[in-house]
Amino acid sequence: MKKLIFLSALVIATITACNTKKEASNSGDSSADKSFAAFENIFLDSYWKQYPAASIANGYGKYYDQLAIPDNNTIAANIAFTHHWLDSLTRLDHEHFNDNNKISFNIIKNQLESDIWYSTVFKQYEWDATLYNLGGESYYIINQPYAPLDERLRILSKHLQHADEYYSAAFKILHQPTKEHVELSILQNEGSISVFETGLPDSIKASHLSDAEKNDLTQSVSKTVSSIKTFVDSLKRIVANKDYVFRDFRIGKKLFTEKFKYDLVTDLTPEEVYSKAVADKKIYYDRMFVNADKLWTKYFSSQPKPKDTLDIIRSVIDRISLQHATPEALFDTLTSQVYQLKRFIIAKDLFAFDTTYPIKVRIMPEYERGFAAASAEFTPPYQKQGDTYYNIDDLTKYSKEKAEGELRETNDYASWFLSIHEAMPGHCLQGIYNNKKSPDVVRSVFQNGAMIEGWAVYTETMMLENGFGNHAPELELMHDKLKLRELANVILDYDIQCLNKPKEDIMHLLVMECFQTNAQAEEKYHRATVSQVQLCSYYTGASAIQSLRDEYKKKMGSRYSLKEFHEAFLSFGSSPVKYIRERMLE
Repeated sequence: MKKLIFLSALVIATITACNTKKEASNSGDSSADKSFAAFENIFLDSYWKQYPAASIANGYGKYYDQLAIPDNNTIAANIAFTHHWLDSLTRLDHEHFNDNNKISFNIIKNQLESDIWYSTVFKQYEWDATLYNLGGESYYIINQPYAPLDERLRILSKHLQHADEYYSAAFKILHQPTKEHVELSILQNEGSISVFETGLPDSIKASHLSDAEKNDLTQSVSKTVSSIKTFVDSLKRIVANKDYVFRDFRIGKKLFTEKFKYDLVTDLTPEEVYSKAVADKKIYYDRMFVNADKLWTKYFSSQPKPKDTLDIIRSVIDRISLQHATPEALFDTLTSQVYQLKRFIIAKDLFAFDTTYPIKVRIMPEYERGFAAASAEFTPPYQKQGDTYYNIDDLTKYSKEKAEGELRETNDYASWFLSIHEAMPGHCLQGIYNNKKSPDVVRSVFQNGAMIEGWAVYTETMMLENGFGNHAPELELMHDKLKLRELANVILDYDIQCLNKPKEDIMHLLVMECFQTNAQAEEKYHRATVSQVQLCSYYTGASAIQSLRDEYKKKMGSRYSLKEFHEAFLSFGSSPVKYIRERMLE
């Protein structure tokens, strides 16, 4: 650590000396920009060395063999590291950076300030047991195409050498965790065992490792599985102890507001976004009534309509929701949708989309289960080759009641929006652009959640605007139901975390006011107990993108092109929308 700081300080001194000769420029050739480029390269390498697990998620292979032990020494080293680099960053000549580097500067600054806040104020490492799981990073080490299999197995062997210390330290550092995170950690860590027991033994056996290397790796894997089971058993004993006092999962208004600022990077306050969400609810009610009224006769023949407009909407939604795939057929249904969506965006020329880039639909890995029914997983930013995944949870493993509830939410019409959001042209497509077209890797590795989720939500509406589904009233009704769900995410997140509203109020909001099934509402409530602010990112980001598009269209006039807007917007990687806005409207 001392050596790292000394070398970094030496480089910063050199950079500062270069800055004495700076010239104001936006061309990218000024001494200030060259200094920033040097800073950025050294900083990022140092960052991944300090946070090796993050380096694995981002595909930066240099430190894959390292495993940070989650103890107080590591936390202290992280804090010292962050203060050092934040101090070094502020010495740079930010005023004379070109516009692209100003964005990257602000992203790094927010990341470092956020890291300090998370370590010294939020202290998530003390109460969130889901932070401790070697399944995901081990899966990446084994399966990312960065090296031949033999080399990947050797790296995994080194990475797992201290797995027992890792899990032992993880349990010790937990201080009055929340029950919700403990239970989720149990589920996910049990699922992670499959990473080590399914397929890996065959890979070791078929490899060209020496007998000694195979023996070392086998022992490391066995030790890791044993450590996971010990960790899980320890967590289960906490849950079983009726006298154990868990921390409340609610973080309160002060921490929520601070987390909102760091995570979303928006000029809006939580209260402003909350008020807008509440106001927009009526707009969607009015639109939904028009479509539900059109569909009444189709689904209810001559049956008289209820007097309450919300009852009309609810009745039609309930009837449409009965049209859905079986748990066994859902995977094939969503896979087919991805191919059809690709064809649509190519036919409409909405993006300069590289059709050769792989997007694969797969059953969600077990170590990722328990948070959402579907997700997207990108090729890591530092790796230009690899697969982008649309993950689908295996509904055949659900109870009959839970599966039916999920399928009604993901009915034959609503499922299209799930595939648009997670795959095409939502998360998976944005992830491809993030890796292939971003001018600076900083925007790819320090991703802004509101931009990412906002983009996926934006595309749901954009596809309908361009004729997807031929304006079928069922499709439009389900679209607006999703808009209610997205704004409800803001309302329930704030209601739970800041206003301490009881579960009964949240369930009423989701089921009675936003037409969700009980199963979906239960899942969303659970999600809100194991996350904070993230649920606000969908609506906040989508609103910002839509506003930007409206202003950009006005600015460009007759020169406006939707495709060019998309290409320009996505070229900024996963930057906060406020920074993209500054560039596109200048």
